Amino acid sequence: MGQLLAQVKTRVLLLSLQSLLMSLVTSSCSNRIHIVPEMEEAGVPVTIRVASLEQVPFGSFGTKGSAVLSDACTWINYAIFNADGSELAKPQINQKSNDDSFGTLNLKLEEGNYRLVVLAHSSTSNPKLDNPSKIDIPSNSKGRRITDTFLSSSMISVAKGMQPLNINLDRVVARFEIRLVGDSIPGAVSRLEFEIGKDGSFSLNANTGSGVKSTRGYTDKVNVQPGDSVIGVYTFVSEGSTATRIKVVAIDSLECEYGSWDFADVPITRNRITVYRGALFSDEVINTQGLISLNDEWAGTDEYVAPE
Repeated sequence: MGQLLAQVKTRVLLLSLQSLLMSLVTSSCSNRIHIVPEMEEAGVPVTIRVASLEQVPFGSFGTKGSAVLSDACTWINYAIFNADGSELAKPQINQKSNDDSFGTLNLKLEEGNYRLVVLAHSSTSNPKLDNPSKIDIPSNSKGRRITDTFLSSSMISVAKGMQPLNINLDRVVARFEIRLVGDSIPGAVSRLEFEIGKDGSFSLNANTGSGVKSTRGYTDKVNVQPGDSVIGVYTFVSEGSTATRIKVVAIDSLECEYGSWDFADVPITRNRITVYRGALFSDEVINTQGLISLNDEWAGTDEYVAPE
C-alpha cells in the first residue's frame, strides 16, 4: 500500500512539472517579440519646394524660417495625379504654416509623368483636390468662403537623379474692396454679406486657373467690428468674365437686415483689386472714383464708381 501511494505521488509530481513546463513555454511564446523589418517605400525620391507666390520669392524655398510664406498663407495642399489628371497617384497632402516642413514636400514616386496641383490659402479647413477641374473652397469660422489663394498646376516628369522641383504659385483670385470715406461700420452691424453674381465663383478649375461658372452665384460673409472702414472679399473669376453684380447686405446682431446696396457691373480680374471708395451708412452717399494704390503683391487696382 505504501509503495502504491508513493507511485501515485510521483506521477502527480511529474504531471505538475509537465504542466509548469508547458505554461512556461506557452508564456515564453506569447511574450516573444517578433521584429518585422520595415519595407522601404519604392520609387524615386522627389522634393517639391514652394519657391514663390505671385512675384514674392522665398529665399529659403519656403522652408520654416521664411516668415513671408507663412504670412501669405496658412495651408498648402499638394495633389499628384496621373498624367491625364483622372485620378490621384498619391493621397492628398496638407501642410500647415506651423509645420517644420511647410513649403517643402519630400516623397517617392515611380518614374513617369504626373500632373502636380499645389494650392496655397488661409481657410480654416482644406478643400478636396480629388477633381482638378472643380475644387470647392470650404467656409471658415469667420464666414469667408475664399481667402487669398495661389495655384500651380503643371506636368512633372519623375526620373532617377532628378533635381528638386521649385514651384511658383500664381494668385487665382480677384478682390473687391469697400473703403468707407466719412463713414464706418455702425455698432449694431455684425457682418456684411456679399452676394456675388454668377461671374464670380467659389469653385476653382485648376486646369485653367479660372472659376467654375455657376448659375446663381453665391454669398460670402465677412464678420465686422464697429468702426471698420475697409472690408473686402475674394472671388474666383469665371472664364471669359470681366465684371459681375455684387449686392452688399448689412446684418445686425439680431440677424436682421440693417441695409443693402447694389453694385452693378463690378470689374473683376484675376490678380487685381477693384475698390469702391465712398459711404454706405451715412445720410449723404458719396460716390468718388476708386482709390488707385499699387501693391507689389498684386498686379494693381481698378476703380469703381457706383451708378447714380
